[in-house]
Amino acid sequence: MPLQNLWVDVDKVGNTAKERLGYPTQKPLALLDRIILSSSNPNDIVLDAFCGCATTLVAAENLGRQWIGIDISPTACRVMAKRLRDVCHIRENEALWKIGRGFVTRGLPWSEEKLRQLPPFEFENWAVIALGGVTNAAQVGDHGIDGRIYPVSALPGKSGPDQLEFMDLWYPIQVKQKDKAGRPDIDSFEAVMTRENRPLGYFVAFDYSAEALAEIDAFFRKSHKIIKLLTVKDILEGELARKLA
Repeated sequence: MPLQNLWVDVDKVGNTAKERLGYPTQKPLALLDRIILSSSNPNDIVLDAFCGCATTLVAAENLGRQWIGIDISPTACRVMAKRLRDVCHIRENEALWKIGRGFVTRGLPWSEEKLRQLPPFEFENWAVIALGGVTNAAQVGDHGIDGRIYPVSALPGKSGPDQLEFMDLWYPIQVKQKDKAGRPDIDSFEAVMTRENRPLGYFVAFDYSAEALAEIDAFFRKSHKIIKLLTVKDILEGELARKLA
């Protein structure tokens, strides 16, 4: 039977799926296999300009295509490289890339020092995008939410042609450009999670005080809501996918 417009035979990447990385927007490999097989020929070049965790690149490599992957997030680029090494067993090597047997990663200039120098709103956007989240359009009036993560498993809140715009399942992100986020910062985020009735939230800073860590533990014991702490170092060193899982 010819493929229809609606594909319902590709399973999502569930919690127990072997290919699961923990990356928030990860797509099933079977989905990208189908797209690439139906739209390209062997040795064609496949471009994914919003590449995330490299599912497109893995599918293209396995199906004998050449490929280029692009992502604004340094974390995503590092996740891509690791997945290509681990899953496709190809090496990140300039000499091998030149003869078509390896790959290279370009354009990862970010450092903690450079990120400290960014204007606050740009730093917030960098952190939210690195988490695979959606940034706020406005710099003010965000009600304590700097971004939102919409898991792939999110279900639309109502039906209709624009149903994907109304996903009810999302998690708040708070970003502080601080050497050590303290308890007052955590208290404010707890109020946001309580107000929005979110079971999970993400907080990004350079580091955290002991009082902040203790408050997060107390908040979980009291409310059973989870705040996952992430540092800039986690993002830059490729630990994000593991910590988001």
